[in-house]
Amino acid sequence: MKSENPIDVRTALRFLRGLRDNNDRAWFAANRSVYDETIKPQWEAFVAGLLIRGGSFDERLHHVDPRRCIFRIYRDTRFSNDKSPYKPHLSAFLSPRGWRGTTPGFYVQLRPGGESMFAAGIYVPEKPVLLAIRERLAEGDRDFARILKSKRLAPYLPVDTDPLKVMPRGYARDHPQAAWIRARRFMVRMRYTDKVAETGDFFALVRTAMRDTASFVAWLDRFVSTVTSNAPDDE
Repeated sequence: MKSENPIDVRTALRFLRGLRDNNDRAWFAANRSVYDETIKPQWEAFVAGLLIRGGSFDERLHHVDPRRCIFRIYRDTRFSNDKSPYKPHLSAFLSPRGWRGTTPGFYVQLRPGGESMFAAGIYVPEKPVLLAIRERLAEGDRDFARILKSKRLAPYLPVDTDPLKVMPRGYARDHPQAAWIRARRFMVRMRYTDKVAETGDFFALVRTAMRDTASFVAWLDRFVSTVTSNAPDDE
């Protein structure tokens, strides 16, 4: 079967290695044409292709503008001790609200040094959504338990929850679902070596990962939809 990969991963990683090792404006200016004419448009095509193919697993992705999903390569250094001006990776978060991460979706990153990765879930849930998920998991949701036991999801586990240090108010410290109640995010992931990213079909790998994790994302999205539909009108 012909590869659908619209990005030359080897060229992209070579550029990103150079950026990693020479993270300054002079180097970027000297290599700007490579980024503008090759890397950037290929990455946009890569993300656009994932949105199209991913729509068969997650209908929310239909008609999402890929440009809303792609993170800028320029770093915001205003509040950081690290003043390097560029991110040495390409990344995007595929969701109806794009890169903001407040709705469940799929994250993809191309970065040298074995740090290319795929992730799925919700990274920064809004408070009403997090509370709704917490309440459901405290009850021991069977659908969630079933999804976690699925063979497709297994390679992407465990779930990254970035847990609270203490139990939220209203829950006993020895609650049987304590690990989920303390969760602040819900993400599963997989990393790829440079060799796998370069010699494999990176597009196919990510497309398959989206299929494998779609049920996990769909379960989380139920709470976003419920909270949104129950919210009062702005008027």
